[in-house]
Amino acid sequence: MNRIMNFSRDMILVLASPEEAFSRVRERGLEGQGLYLYVFLAAFLGYMLGGLVSAATGAGILMPVFFAVAVLIVSFIKLLVWALISHIIASKVFSGGGTFTGTLKMMGFAAAPFVVGIFAFMTLILWGTIFTSTILLVVMYIWTITTAVAAVEAEHGIGYGRSFLSVFALPAVVVTVLVMILGVL
Repeated sequence: MNRIMNFSRDMILVLASPEEAFSRVRERGLEGQGLYLYVFLAAFLGYMLGGLVSAATGAGILMPVFFAVAVLIVSFIKLLVWALISHIIASKVFSGGGTFTGTLKMMGFAAAPFVVGIFAFMTLILWGTIFTSTILLVVMYIWTITTAVAAVEAEHGIGYGRSFLSVFALPAVVVTVLVMILGVL
């Protein structure tokens, strides 16, 4: 029971003060917990999304399980690609001092705001509040990016501006260019 309480307290600390949480994680050598957190919350978010689809379509109980597995796989691939691009930009462009595995583990903590997304799906399922759920999902995405910026800064030590460029701005340019190239083909 104590481990569960510590896990909850640490997740709340990541949401409230990512800088303090990441310094504490690095001091204790618990960077790998970021991946555990990511896997758990991504699967739970997928389960909630599957529950929403199941409630809307009348599908059976296997729909949430299918969505949990699908969202887990897709989101973990997204995390790998996002961490790889962020690490390359942070280490090669901005001369950061972190490693790819460290970046991946620390960016796993960016899943902490998924709790807000879970509440968004809960309000949508229970009360049908489309506007509130949409606002909560937007808050979740912004909070995720903010937490990822703090994670890259903690791993590479390049400052928040350069971390933001590594996590969001330059990867967005790369993805936009790739989509434009694929659109031409």
